[in-house]
Amino acid sequence: MRLQFYLFICWSIFLLCISFSVSADERSSKQIIDNEMATSSSENRSPKRKSILTRSKRLKNYSEFEIESIGKKELRSNKHLAFDTSPLSKQKIALNTVRNESNRSQPLFVESQHIDNQGTHSPESIADSGLRNGEQIALMKPQLPKLEIEREIIAPIAKTDSTENPVYIEANLIQGYNELEVEGIGDAEIRSDDQIISADRIKYFQDTDDIEVEGGVRVERQEDVIEGSRLTMNLDSKIGEMDHPVYQFKDGSRRGDAEIVFIEGEGQYRFQQARYTTCPEGNEDWMVEADDLEMNDNEKTGVARHAKLKFLGVPIGYTPWGSFSYSGERKTGFLAPIYSANGRTGIDISVPFYWNIAPNADATFKVRGMSKRGVMINNEVRYKSKSMTGGLYFDVLPNDEITEENRNRVQFEHGQGLGHGWSYRLDYNRVSDDLYFRDLGKGLKVTSRTQLLQQGKIAYNGALGENGLLSFSTQVQQFQTVQDPARPASAPYKKLPQILLRATQRDVFGADFDFKGSFTEFSHVDDKKDPNKVAGSRYTIFPNVSVPMENSFGFITPKIGIHHTGYMLNRSTINIPEKNISRTLPILSIDSGVTFDRETKIFGEGFTQTIEPRLFYVYVPYKNQSLMPNFDSWVQGFTFGRIFSENRFSGSDRINDANQFTMALTSRLIDEDTGIERFRIAVAKQLHLREQRVGVVANPKRNSDIIVQLSGNITPSLSAKHTMQIDQSKGHTDVMRSILSYQPETGKVLNLGYRYTRGVLAQYDISGQWPISNKWRVVARKNYSLRDTRDLSEIAGVEYNACCWTARFIYQKIRTSSTRTNTTFFLQLELGGLLQIGSDPLKVLTRGIPGYTNFDGRGNEMMDDMAELR
Repeated sequence: MRLQFYLFICWSIFLLCISFSVSADERSSKQIIDNEMATSSSENRSPKRKSILTRSKRLKNYSEFEIESIGKKELRSNKHLAFDTSPLSKQKIALNTVRNESNRSQPLFVESQHIDNQGTHSPESIADSGLRNGEQIALMKPQLPKLEIEREIIAPIAKTDSTENPVYIEANLIQGYNELEVEGIGDAEIRSDDQIISADRIKYFQDTDDIEVEGGVRVERQEDVIEGSRLTMNLDSKIGEMDHPVYQFKDGSRRGDAEIVFIEGEGQYRFQQARYTTCPEGNEDWMVEADDLEMNDNEKTGVARHAKLKFLGVPIGYTPWGSFSYSGERKTGFLAPIYSANGRTGIDISVPFYWNIAPNADATFKVRGMSKRGVMINNEVRYKSKSMTGGLYFDVLPNDEITEENRNRVQFEHGQGLGHGWSYRLDYNRVSDDLYFRDLGKGLKVTSRTQLLQQGKIAYNGALGENGLLSFSTQVQQFQTVQDPARPASAPYKKLPQILLRATQRDVFGADFDFKGSFTEFSHVDDKKDPNKVAGSRYTIFPNVSVPMENSFGFITPKIGIHHTGYMLNRSTINIPEKNISRTLPILSIDSGVTFDRETKIFGEGFTQTIEPRLFYVYVPYKNQSLMPNFDSWVQGFTFGRIFSENRFSGSDRINDANQFTMALTSRLIDEDTGIERFRIAVAKQLHLREQRVGVVANPKRNSDIIVQLSGNITPSLSAKHTMQIDQSKGHTDVMRSILSYQPETGKVLNLGYRYTRGVLAQYDISGQWPISNKWRVVARKNYSLRDTRDLSEIAGVEYNACCWTARFIYQKIRTSSTRTNTTFFLQLELGGLLQIGSDPLKVLTRGIPGYTNFDGRGNEMMDDMAELR
């Protein structure tokens, strides 16, 4: 018993000694740590060992915990100081990195803010001495989904400017080395500037601003998304590389992939073993493959080396080097070749080179090879600015293999504003021979040209007082007449020069004063060969005054003027016995009109219906003008646009005699919701109080024709326009123009037209574009002359529209003269958003088929912008 008591006493004394020893060791260890900390704080550390102060800030509705200081010695075992997190929680850190090297050694202020309404455990304070290399801390909070740490400089350099954007890191787990790196693991995401990078793991090096990203890498920017397996990049310089990138634009317009991409700065990329297409994902109908592909997103340009184009898996093109633009901007380089075939030129191949001279100027040089004609050079230069616009076109065929002659064409046009109301314009057009357009031109608009303008003009337009206008112009003008050998035509007179003056003063005691004057010197190429042709000068003056009176529902405008014309001719002829002759005529007119309207409903739709009667009276006394020259006058058409005019002749050589009323009645239906005119009917007639005697044509009518016009949208998809000119005295139609158009949706249109002029022409015109399946469309047009019983123009073809490419095969036959026709075949492959291969039939289709819709290779309707240089 006594022995047991002694053993208990011994063990108690032994344990007490051990406890005193441990306490002494702890105090000693703490002294060592404190001494090291004090010594370390006075040392001159490297930039990577920045001291840091951590403080917890109280936020509303959150708890605050004390921060305990942890010394270096306690972390030397590389054990993590950890706050365990639940599996679904994430951490978020915002790091405003300081890249000013001069400030790296300064202390930093780190502030912890609790995000979301969660319970919080405060992070531990790290001593000013910082962490040694190789020491790691893992920051994990058990109940805090997001943690945001903002780093900013405090005194003594609190006023240091820093415009850097913060870097945000979010992940399931965030850990790192102090002042060296931050690593996000699991659903990691880093946001900087205008991009978001996500992956399985992201490591961010704070001192260099580098990142290492691995596993399901995704880089999302404003316009595109790039995915890959691994990414290394510097966030500041934007230099790095990504393995196995797959990129796609967010609008789905284009995509591609590569073995590796080198990021060479902001918006600059170099892909190796790259592929590119505008086809959607899962479709590779066409693909561009390049060994090396450079893309500059800043300038939207690219350079491909050793690139080949594959269509349906078959290589159809190769280039060792190619430069291109993917923004629609103009860029110097070769364009896609153009192919066609027709009976006049044979196989026709053109290779164009485009030169982007300046933002407002460009040039296109084209080598055109024709199997039947030889090699032709086409040159085109265009320029445009705020004050001027113009172009030069020069084509030359050195030796036509059929005619054995040199053939060429020149077209120059220039217009420029000089300021203060002054401007000038130059136009010069010339071809080497009469058959140039018929043999070498493409399209009816080109081959039917007969008068080529050659003109120079200076003009002024400005104000005259408060309510007046003053305009002045002088010009020299002549035409080259391109003759049809079967139907020769007379050339127009030359105007060398012509001077025009007009002055208008409005609202002078309720009246408007107007003055028109002209002086023209006429000459003709045949005036010395043809005894009936004369040349000479003509001057005109026409002062007039009108008094407009109008209110909300009607108007009346009386007008009176004196028209004087004088001639000074070079000689007299049998038809023109006097060299100096003049003519003076008073002209009186009264124009009036009233508008009535009411609200109505038709088939449940609301409309505003108008009734608009108009009455126009003209009086001009008769004067014999048969012994006067006729330089530039002819009868204008009897249409609604010209029926309310004082003179039915153009020019100044003929002025009709008139004592007549023009009566018109118009009714319109206007949609009350949209304000769009849905239907219009108009009837007009001239009533002559005496028979007209002045006229270029014989047998003038006392009772004029009746004009009837109907137009409108019968249904949302069916529209019609019909105009008739009816001879009341004979009870038959002299002129008819009709067109019926059915367009239920974009890409579907059917047109039926008819043109008739008694004794002159009778034609029908049928055209359309219609889908026969989801991808196939047919296009066709037939313009046939019933009077001549022959075709004037034919178009037939098919279009195949896939999701990212379109193919067209078009046949066209046009009559270029009374004895000649030209047949052309167009075959085109259009790769959406890339290029067009083959001959381009789009101008033929848009001009020949009203309502035709051009779809690009992705099924999108394309809109032409003619106002800008391409």
